[in-house]
Amino acid sequence: MNSENCVTRDDFGAFFAELHHGHQPFPWQWRLLDEVLTTRRWPEALVAPTGSGKTSAIDVHVFALAVAAAEGGALPPRRLAMVVNRRVLVDDQYEHARALADRLAEPGDSSVLRAVAEQLWQVQGRADEHADSPGQAASPLLVARLRGGVPPSRRWADHPTAAAVLCATPDMFGSRLLFRGYGSSARSWPREAGLLAVDTAALIDEAHLSRQLLRTARRVGELVTLAERQWHGPSPLHVVETTATPDGAAGTWLGVDDADLAEEGTLRARLTRPKPVELVPVKQWAAPNPSAKVVGELAQRTVELADRGLGGTVGCFVNTVARAVDVAQRLRDMRDRDLTVVLICGQVRPVDLQRLENTYPGVLGPGGNSGVDVIVSTQSLEVGVDLDLAGIVTDLAAGSALAQRAGRVNRRGERDEGPVVVVVPDEGLRSDTRSGPYAGDDLIAAHEWIERRAAAPEGLAPWALRDDPPPGPRPRRRLLQRPEPGDAWHWARTSENLASDPELELWLAEDFDPDFNVGVVVRKLPADPTEAVELLSLLPPRRHETFSVPLGTAREAVAAAGNDGAYAIVVRGEQVAPLAWDRTEAGTDRPRIRPGDVVVVDEPTPMFTAPGRDGQEETPQVVTDSGGHPARDVLEDVAELSSELRPGEVVYRCELPRNEPGGDEVDEAAAELAGRLDVAADEPERDVDEAGVVLDWLDTHARGRMAEAARDLVRDGSRVEVVVQRDEDRIPRRVVVIDRRRAAADEYVRQEWTPNTDPVPLDEHQKAVGQRATELARLLGLPQDTCDVLREAAEHHDDGKADPRFQRRLGGDATTLLAKSAGTPARAALRRKQESSDLPMGWRHEQRSVVDAWPQLSPGHNRELVARLVGTTHGHGRAEFPHVAGELMSRDDSDAARALATALFDEGDWPQLIERTERRYGVWICAYLEAVLRATDGQISAEGR
Repeated sequence: MNSENCVTRDDFGAFFAELHHGHQPFPWQWRLLDEVLTTRRWPEALVAPTGSGKTSAIDVHVFALAVAAAEGGALPPRRLAMVVNRRVLVDDQYEHARALADRLAEPGDSSVLRAVAEQLWQVQGRADEHADSPGQAASPLLVARLRGGVPPSRRWADHPTAAAVLCATPDMFGSRLLFRGYGSSARSWPREAGLLAVDTAALIDEAHLSRQLLRTARRVGELVTLAERQWHGPSPLHVVETTATPDGAAGTWLGVDDADLAEEGTLRARLTRPKPVELVPVKQWAAPNPSAKVVGELAQRTVELADRGLGGTVGCFVNTVARAVDVAQRLRDMRDRDLTVVLICGQVRPVDLQRLENTYPGVLGPGGNSGVDVIVSTQSLEVGVDLDLAGIVTDLAAGSALAQRAGRVNRRGERDEGPVVVVVPDEGLRSDTRSGPYAGDDLIAAHEWIERRAAAPEGLAPWALRDDPPPGPRPRRRLLQRPEPGDAWHWARTSENLASDPELELWLAEDFDPDFNVGVVVRKLPADPTEAVELLSLLPPRRHETFSVPLGTAREAVAAAGNDGAYAIVVRGEQVAPLAWDRTEAGTDRPRIRPGDVVVVDEPTPMFTAPGRDGQEETPQVVTDSGGHPARDVLEDVAELSSELRPGEVVYRCELPRNEPGGDEVDEAAAELAGRLDVAADEPERDVDEAGVVLDWLDTHARGRMAEAARDLVRDGSRVEVVVQRDEDRIPRRVVVIDRRRAAADEYVRQEWTPNTDPVPLDEHQKAVGQRATELARLLGLPQDTCDVLREAAEHHDDGKADPRFQRRLGGDATTLLAKSAGTPARAALRRKQESSDLPMGWRHEQRSVVDAWPQLSPGHNRELVARLVGTTHGHGRAEFPHVAGELMSRDDSDAARALATALFDEGDWPQLIERTERRYGVWICAYLEAVLRATDGQISAEGR
């Protein structure tokens, strides 16, 4: 690439066409681009009905950033957070952004994509000397998915200068903004909060459903720069509410207007083609258990709709998983019909959805699959999935849900109309009625509204709903909370065991019983929970194998399984531990699960719906509180479903026979491997080349793509880990081959390990980090004094590693101080080294770095900020460290060093320093600068330096 790859505003049409099969942007999308380019900000509100292309905000973000970079001067926010309270829409936006990132990584012969990619690389600061380093992002656009039920993305935090798109649910975005990221470890909370509060625009979709988050996020944007010193750097968080119906209260708004529909065209067809509504009253509709009559009526109406010859798949939307399962089965069991019925719920594992896509290509896309007659779903497909159904039958639901379900009908506007059949109760509803996630008051309001829409010829056409919008949910709280500075100072204490943890629902949720999500993963676990914890530390949950489950459902399902003797493991960020239980006032045990957790259960655990007949792919399993059936471990299935295994995806396990009386039939090949790895307990000096033995065995016994990929990685020998887990008698129990080509993304590992074959000298590492800190600070447009602060902190952040005890742990000697050791990157191996050293458990080198660096720091008003950044390099020390001076320092240290440590960590000087810097610079600005320094250190470590 060269400087001739320039991009201008007028190239947007060509850029958009590359991403959307030749289609041009709608006029409102051009206006949005012009607004961002002119003001370098986003409007306060974005008004775009269903079907008008709101996801294109991602395209505008990326293109505007590239054009602004080419023009020079200030940039619009580097990060765009797409926030919506629907998991499937999060996934859909993520896939769109991921596809865009892939196109920018390999633009091919597209000159406009190549030009945009070049500008984004310059925004990120990719330089030739480290362009192809192992830790470098493959695309100039970073993409992350943050929602409950899947392990959260983390790599976006390693590149604060990069263009990024974050797709998140309100709870995952909001909890990170408030220093308590669900699913993240406490050490990650400050860096995520800082990066979201600075240089980020957040688009909160369906803002009327997230009023408290909107209030909180906008207030955080105001508090970011509340400090004694004025902030000169990237702009604070800017919040954009998106809605289909402007109310005039949001300030500057932009979107679709009447002029856009004046002429015939795609947008007019999408928004104005009729979607007539037919109401079907049914008895016992609101019964707490699935009524056979209601199920039968839903199925019959769906068949009648399919018989109209509408030219495509029809949909059936219901409000609960149980009803969806029953309707799908009723449709399949119809004697006079041979229907292909696909069942999809939001709790389905991504790998099961991929299997479904492989069986029915295009079934979840706008083109559909002609072989599928009916899709049965819960509210998971209301939004996000770009379906273009010929018509739908739906349960009565909340007004906004009905409008979104209708949005899947005739989505591209290519049919004359798209019928919507709504099954409603034939009797009056009460306020205490509930159907799935929908409360009685919302159902009553929706019933009145849908009766009006049924009387209108245009029905649920999106443009018609501007004059008669669906009723919003009844407010679940009378007052919205506004964060104040004292709240921010409290949230920022991320290293302390507070007497009372912040109740984030007060600041994020629309009610105080929010429907948060957790992940559930099925694995073949050892019988010993301690052994299971070690195995899951080696092989943490992957996204493709994770069920996304409402918190309440997960608790009930796990509790029921636990009563039958099953155990579970909880993965919370980097923490892995057996599931803990709390005793309730009613005397029952309740599993201690919090939003964002991933709960791992053993393969035989019966907490899932029944699999399809003969394993049919049309019926993926989901978690249910009624339980009854186990699900299968699918960790390695990704190899059979994907055309290509990406770095980090290769994993291979081989359970070794235990030769126990009455045990299962022994796998002779596995028994052979166990014999070759066996080390007698009375022969500790015998050294086994475990990797060599495993490679030799794989050469003979590798079967399937995953085993073959593991064999190739072991043969290559770099960035792979071969682990032989042994019991207390040193008998091998299992072999695990782990792809470590992305081990550098693990901050815990890279603190002490380099992917290079040689260790890294301490002075060279700190010099490289200092140089990179200067580069990033300049790219971010920080003033010179702030650049100097980051450089100086970077040059001293690892001073504490010079401690002789730590050097013994790294394998250093008296002649060369080390920053990183070479060898195995396994967390378990690093912990074993720590345990064998003379350092106390949990000793933090950055705490020691503060003591060693302080006398060398430049005097002046920024000295305390530099010290703070040194001490918080890895997320600790906010505002406490685990060790007092006597534990931190060694007997050989000078009296002056010991006195300084005592003043800082025994007498309260360090917590006071933390408080002073937050008042002087701002709570989120301190977190942002910490994030930049941590990213700098992480980038250099990932590059092996």
